[in-house]
Amino acid sequence: MKRIDDRKDIYYEGVYKAAKENNRKKFRKLFLKLHTNDQVELFHLLYPENRKKVENFLEPGEFADLFEWMDPADQTEAYEAFSAKFIAYLFPYMEIDNVVDFLSYRDEEEKQTLLNFLDAVERSKVEEMLAYEPETAGSVMNKGFISVFSENTLKETTELVRTFAKETEMVYYIYVVDTDSKLVGILSLRDMIIHPEDTLVKDVMLTQLAFVRIDDDQEAVARMIQDYDLLAVPVLNEDDVMFGIVTVDDVMDILAEEVTEDFNDFSAIRRAKEKVERGEESTWQTAKVRMPWIIILIFLGMISATLISSFEDTLNQVVILAAFIPVIMDSAGNVGTQSLAVAVRNISMGEERTREEFWKNVLKELGAGMMIGSAAGFVLALGVGIFYQNIVLALIIGFSLFITLSLSTVVGSVIPILINKLKIDPAIASGPFITTINDAMGLLIYFSIATQLLHLL
Repeated sequence: MKRIDDRKDIYYEGVYKAAKENNRKKFRKLFLKLHTNDQVELFHLLYPENRKKVENFLEPGEFADLFEWMDPADQTEAYEAFSAKFIAYLFPYMEIDNVVDFLSYRDEEEKQTLLNFLDAVERSKVEEMLAYEPETAGSVMNKGFISVFSENTLKETTELVRTFAKETEMVYYIYVVDTDSKLVGILSLRDMIIHPEDTLVKDVMLTQLAFVRIDDDQEAVARMIQDYDLLAVPVLNEDDVMFGIVTVDDVMDILAEEVTEDFNDFSAIRRAKEKVERGEESTWQTAKVRMPWIIILIFLGMISATLISSFEDTLNQVVILAAFIPVIMDSAGNVGTQSLAVAVRNISMGEERTREEFWKNVLKELGAGMMIGSAAGFVLALGVGIFYQNIVLALIIGFSLFITLSLSTVVGSVIPILINKLKIDPAIASGPFITTINDAMGLLIYFSIATQLLHLL
């Protein structure tokens, strides 16, 4: 029996052949039968010269669904393969928030070229969305939603949904507004179906509303949808006028983007959004954004170097101590980074801690660090005792590792919280500094204990 991948490869070969032979009819027949995800994969696998032909093989409305499914890098690939006119003709078939998201990766000249192909009404809608601050609810909201008045009957509402369902991304919620377009309630599709047709909307609508403001940060919007288990959240201005909705599929993209951004910050490798997605970042640009952190860490690393030099007499008397410096430093850095990752994630998810919870968390991390330190210290001490036949050296190294790891977990969990209190992004600032602090602390503990017990070695 042939595997699914084998059957897919055979099918793809037929599409490749149709493209190579400029067989539009066969290409359309094979390509349009595929799931959108497979279409994206196949488009990416086409040779560049055949990829360009897709503009002539498919209509804008057919390619628009595929284009919306693509990630920014694949969209850029399509943008570079096709004419600007064809890309612009996709916009009327796309959700406007997806259009705006795509345009946010283009420079001003490219953006204006694309907008010039749109008619006045469509261009006005897009430019209105582009005017909102990036990474806010306004910039990611979808303006397509169904609204009714509270005096409408459920029968009238049902007819309205039937009429506009195809043009609306989210039909599970119907938004109830007054004559000034202010949100006054929400009607679920379920409630609309189970109640009699002559029931008034106001009698079954939900008035306990969860909503966001236009200028709210997109990450806060994502957390609200996640916390309230919503499919969509309405976006209001300061006067409670409803402007759009942010849907759960948009939130998934936002969370993925925020996680990637936090990871880059955490690793001190943040790069310009547009450059990352286009793959246009040069060697110099890559080096430029990483270089400052390396230079900073070199100077911070001087702290460790100074500590080592200050215990030069101890090292001269027992040279073998130097062999275990990397073990102490690496272990401290790794344990601290693990605690840091958990702390940054909790901060990113919007978790607020009271003073009591803060100290409870410190004790929890200390306890975890002591357990890890006990196990690691015992194993290392046992190994040193066996291979070096020196019980005192084994005790010094094992006990040093125990104390170092116990405290490193606390440092890794506390520093991000303190940095966040100073209104500095903990993902950016925490990683390099925690590693340096834990390295220095580990060395200080190690050499202090060794110096005190030097006469026994």
